[in-house]
Amino acid sequence: MEKVCKSLIVRLLNKKVEEELFEFMNQDRIRNFWGIYDLKHHRDKTRTWIAFSHGNFTGYLLEHDKRILQIRGNAKSVIPLLKKTNLNTPIFNIEPAHLAGVRKFYIPTEPTDKTSKGNVTTYLSMKASKDTFRPFKRHPVQEMTKDNLEIVSSLLKRETSRVADLMKEISYGLYENGQLASFVAAPEMLEDLAIIRGVYTAPECRGKGYATSICSAIVQTLLEQGKEVFLYVSKENQPAVKVYRKLGFKETGHVFLSFYAEKKLPV
Repeated sequence: MEKVCKSLIVRLLNKKVEEELFEFMNQDRIRNFWGIYDLKHHRDKTRTWIAFSHGNFTGYLLEHDKRILQIRGNAKSVIPLLKKTNLNTPIFNIEPAHLAGVRKFYIPTEPTDKTSKGNVTTYLSMKASKDTFRPFKRHPVQEMTKDNLEIVSSLLKRETSRVADLMKEISYGLYENGQLASFVAAPEMLEDLAIIRGVYTAPECRGKGYATSICSAIVQTLLEQGKEVFLYVSKENQPAVKVYRKLGFKETGHVFLSFYAEKKLPV
């Protein structure tokens, strides 16, 4: 390992290598969606370190908003990359092969999805396109606007600032007896690709197909805009996986791990 690490060079992203980095990321836009999106739209909140070996990219570490660490690429790049960040309690988004290297510096403390067993959430990546999508909207759905911010925050039990971020592009809601019962959003998009997030149905309203209806509505809208649609879903959240498969989502083969973590104290 030590010999391999010495062959790696880690540098902070600069204009000289930016074009090459985007070329590297665009080879697999689902795998690198967040890296591409954050560098295009949140450069002021993002720091990125690149790992090279013999002049070729081997991986990168993206630090977003001083709270999220995302790693992509060769597992041998993980340790040299993590030596560049000083975050003590980050949220990680990594690939399975990276976990061993991350554990040398951090202790996973909590999964990012409550359906997970243990402290690490395993996310499947699933995608729908015009060729695979099967619409299944059985309930009246309406597009949500900023006027609905407070009621969405109440449903999701999240701060309004976070919910405003979710609603900045397209979002849909479904009402039962005058109360918001289900919600979905597509807050981040690239030219050809959109990610669905924030899918939630009130506990007392589950089992009625509401999530299927609102997800069907938003996927149809995004496909009409010429985008493919993908999402992350916890591997252990089988009811959600079932909904997405019903709508024609297919697994991409990508698996990601996500968790809250604490930095280990120096020995």
